[in-house]
Amino acid sequence: MADISFWLDYYDDIYSDFDPRKYHKRRLSEDLLDELKVALKNQQEKIDTLVLMLPKEQRKEDIEPEIIANLSAQFRGRFEICAKKERRILRRGIMLVLSGAIFMYVFSEISLKQYNHQLMVMLRIIIEPGAWFMIWTGLDALFYHYLASKKETDFYKTLAGLKVRFENI
Repeated sequence: MADISFWLDYYDDIYSDFDPRKYHKRRLSEDLLDELKVALKNQQEKIDTLVLMLPKEQRKEDIEPEIIANLSAQFRGRFEICAKKERRILRRGIMLVLSGAIFMYVFSEISLKQYNHQLMVMLRIIIEPGAWFMIWTGLDALFYHYLASKKETDFYKTLAGLKVRFENI
């Protein structure tokens, strides 16, 4: 197990510049999240602790538990949001592929029976491209959107499992 460390000038470096609320309610800085992504991506070992280093004169140890609780809550919250999104993309992809396959089956039944009634011909014209569209859109969701969402979910799962501590520089 290893640590990942970040050097901060102030506690405000953790949070969004546009969020004036108290530490226990503030949103995380996108810069911090981007740096965490880069740092975790380049790590060979499993990371178990996030160490936030500040100059000794800037530290206020009485507010650090509040900040640590906020970080942990936000990491868990983002993980839960990403996990829901991942499941939704997976369900949608599977449903589209299955629906497309069912429509293809209906299309093949209409073609095999060689119905020449005008309504059946129109149904064939509508069903075939719709079925292909559903299948390809479902596969796109499964192979591209789901994998990207899974990567984001895994990132926040890692963050949610980190212990956070502060140290002096």
